[in-house]
Amino acid sequence: MNIDTHGHYISPDAIDEIKKNPARYGIRVEEDEEGNPCLGFGDGPLTRPLRPKLRELEERKTIMKAQGVDLQIVYTWLDVVGYSLPVEQCAAWCRLQNETMMADLEGLDYVEGLATVPLVSGPRAADELTHAVENLGMRGAAIASNVDGRTLDDLEFEPFWRRAGELGGVVVIHPYNVAGRDRMTSFFLNNLVGNPLDTTLAAASLIFAGVADRHASIRAVLVHGGGCLPYLIGRLQWGYERYPQLMGDGIRKTPIRYLSWFYYDTLLYHTENIKHLLNIVGVDRVLMGTDYPFPIEDPDPVHTVERLELPEEEQRMILESNPTNLFRL
Repeated sequence: MNIDTHGHYISPDAIDEIKKNPARYGIRVEEDEEGNPCLGFGDGPLTRPLRPKLRELEERKTIMKAQGVDLQIVYTWLDVVGYSLPVEQCAAWCRLQNETMMADLEGLDYVEGLATVPLVSGPRAADELTHAVENLGMRGAAIASNVDGRTLDDLEFEPFWRRAGELGGVVVIHPYNVAGRDRMTSFFLNNLVGNPLDTTLAAASLIFAGVADRHASIRAVLVHGGGCLPYLIGRLQWGYERYPQLMGDGIRKTPIRYLSWFYYDTLLYHTENIKHLLNIVGVDRVLMGTDYPFPIEDPDPVHTVERLELPEEEQRMILESNPTNLFRL
């Protein structure tokens, strides 16, 4: 079985529901010239259109088969997490996404779902994670790399991290609302540079603030090959050794030892970069990912792994056994 650990899906029923009850969720829906929905949260700007492939499953199955992918882990598009909403509306929107997603996935053997949680409130996010895992059968949660500018080590989020550790679920950290985006308006830099940058900020915050120590049982995933973390870890280590007075008292080990708290996908688009990732973090921490259904996705992910020219056993780890163990499939 070849498993893609990085796919996105939003149920059409969730979109239909917010069209019917915009006031309940604080979300408005407008369509572009092609009829694709765009979401506006509160009085904020509209999102980019929700492309058709983001809202369907049958075509996805056909594409996966052509790629040699047997199972895809899916979660929401992080642009629509709704962290700018008031707590009650954000919680209602997350519950709607989770329940409609799992209703759509019921009986399908080629997709598994991760929850969306209202991380604007740590306790409410913990409650939604519990419902998603225990009642809906979801495999964990996907969260954004920041919550409207607040880093993930903010004490407000501690109840969520604590509950995630108790449940032993997976927490996928995906970039969103990236730092410095006002300077990355050209050349698609908001995605190409901003996304890995914000993932790195999230990971470093979790390490230095001690979240990784307090909640060691959490299985955290950094998408896009871990952002820049595997390539900047020496710099973090150097700073820890040379400027201990700036590090606070949260961190209990040297930074390099926290690399094994995370898992990483193969979305680096360059064979030598993936080989470097493997050398730094170990083959047991790496997962195949595509970023389906966005234009930046890897359209031939199994071949991406094959090009690494690893022993067969190590290829199978990336394609199958690592994600099977991680998501408890």
